Amino acid sequence: MFRKNVLGAVFALGLLTAMGAQAEVLFSQANFLLNKNQLSAVNYRGKGAAIPVGTKVAVLKRDNDEVRCKVIDSGVEFRFVTHRSLGKPINVLFDGFFSAQDPAPRIAALTPEEQKQVQAGELARGMSREAVLLTAGPPPPHRTPSLQSSRWTYWSSKLSTFEVEFGPDGKVVRVGDEPAAAPVAAPAPVEKTYYHATANFHFEAGTVSWVNYLKGPIIPFNAKVEVLDKGSSSVKFKVVDTGAELEFENDSRSGSETWKLFQAAFALEDQAAKMEALSPEDRRRVAASEVEPGMSREAVRMAWGPPPPHETPSFHSSTWTYWKSKATKVRVKFKDDKVAAIE
Repeated sequence: MFRKNVLGAVFALGLLTAMGAQAEVLFSQANFLLNKNQLSAVNYRGKGAAIPVGTKVAVLKRDNDEVRCKVIDSGVEFRFVTHRSLGKPINVLFDGFFSAQDPAPRIAALTPEEQKQVQAGELARGMSREAVLLTAGPPPPHRTPSLQSSRWTYWSSKLSTFEVEFGPDGKVVRVGDEPAAAPVAAPAPVEKTYYHATANFHFEAGTVSWVNYLKGPIIPFNAKVEVLDKGSSSVKFKVVDTGAELEFENDSRSGSETWKLFQAAFALEDQAAKMEALSPEDRRRVAASEVEPGMSREAVRMAWGPPPPHETPSFHSSTWTYWKSKATKVRVKFKDDKVAAIE
């Protein structure tokens, strides 16, 4: 009798567990990113392990601070956490990420191109709000309180954001900080954005290297340029005065994002006031792209540009290392913030 009771209890417990597990199996409603086995309700879009749209997850435990889950196929466990700034209960936020409804029918209702973009986790112009929602998930509600807003703000990290902007037809016209496409029906004049060279920059074969080799023709200090195209490893731009189209190139050695390096070299602000702040002698040297003993750090920065950061990580360093060519270096040594020697 005792054995029958034990077996009956075990069977009942297993049945209840199976029912509970079945009731808590949900589908991811977009492509999400895990950071150290944690998924934030802020929905960071930078780096992390991917949970593809339509992934089945099992809810292990819910409480007021977090929801513990497991990816059924891989067995990976993770925590869904919230932030007080979002202003909504965690269960409400969680329901925007995971649902009992398989998103497959929603994806099938999109255009073939949007379906490809959703599966690839890519945001692009021309996408509908529904396609963006299935691709990247909901934007944090404290900055985007309504999904009918013309701008959705996402966080790529704790310190940086990007926007997805929709046109009157509900289609994406801009992603991130790229320029918005002009309306097709009634194009309006768009004021161009110009950048200014923060130093004298050399180029060869139409290319300005992030290393800033001290060789070749020069883009002079404060020259006005217009950005034509931005990529992950290069930025194409045009020098306004000459019409020359050039390319700013980056590679893995720099350890920095291409656009950040470009903005350090070419700033939105007119640089004329910085030149005026120099001594007459330093102004002459900068204009001639020369570095000589007695020059200030700022004057050297303007004459030869920023030293490549992989060997001179700080402008406060007593030695700045430049490249005359791929095989030849030149070092500028400072004492009391003035050039003491050039080697």
